Amino acid sequence: MKLDTVELELFEENMYAILYLNRPDNLNALNTQMADDITTALQESSKQSRTIRSLIIMGKGKAFSAGGDLAEFKRSDDPDFLYKLAGKFHGAIKLLKHLNAPSIAAVNGACYGVGLSLASACDLRICSQSARFSVAFTNVGLSPDSSLTFHLPKIVGLSMANEMVLLNKTLTANEAKKTHLVSEITSDDQLLERGKELAIQISNGPTIAYGSTKRLFFHSYSNRLNEHLEDELKNLKLTSSSIDFQEGMNAFLEKRKPNFQGK
Repeated sequence: MKLDTVELELFEENMYAILYLNRPDNLNALNTQMADDITTALQESSKQSRTIRSLIIMGKGKAFSAGGDLAEFKRSDDPDFLYKLAGKFHGAIKLLKHLNAPSIAAVNGACYGVGLSLASACDLRICSQSARFSVAFTNVGLSPDSSLTFHLPKIVGLSMANEMVLLNKTLTANEAKKTHLVSEITSDDQLLERGKELAIQISNGPTIAYGSTKRLFFHSYSNRLNEHLEDELKNLKLTSSSIDFQEGMNAFLEKRKPNFQGK
């Protein structure tokens, strides 16, 4: 699927997809069209849940995303432009979080502002040596948006999140790894290949169980213990009736590697 500002490439044999942010001349800065296109691509990923069992998100060119397209905002005469754009992009973030398919942000170059919001909303993050991470919103007098204040403190800790905001701290790839913002660092020319390796590994796993676990982790931020135990039971009932559970149980008893189907 090729849209104006993103491209969704499907690898049916290995059951994963790559969502490319494709405004390289603008360092993949988010504008209105890209917010719409990312939403459309994620809707398509959700529809194809049988064939897309993991998803890589990465930027084409020299950056993952340099943040929001302030030039578009400057051209607009609508005082609520940013409010409307952020609201539109919130829909994409919600779609991403509700996919059964785990998501991997493969970050090269600048990952600033709303780009960091998108990467932080992914389930895993890897980066190349060229990656740089910055909250950026406050640099221009804005409060962060698109789930960044929800995810970032939980990933790197409140103190580091405050450093990034109050001291305008930009993290290098090595610093991002130390703070657990990313799990792996690759060379620039190996980022895509490593992303594909992880996507294939994940796509061969029990997708329904992954999706249930993702949602349980997410709900753990707001649930009380009793509510969360009930939530766990509901998801256990769902996953225990799956084909993948039967296969996993049989494989364990037969001492072989399971062949999960994502069903």
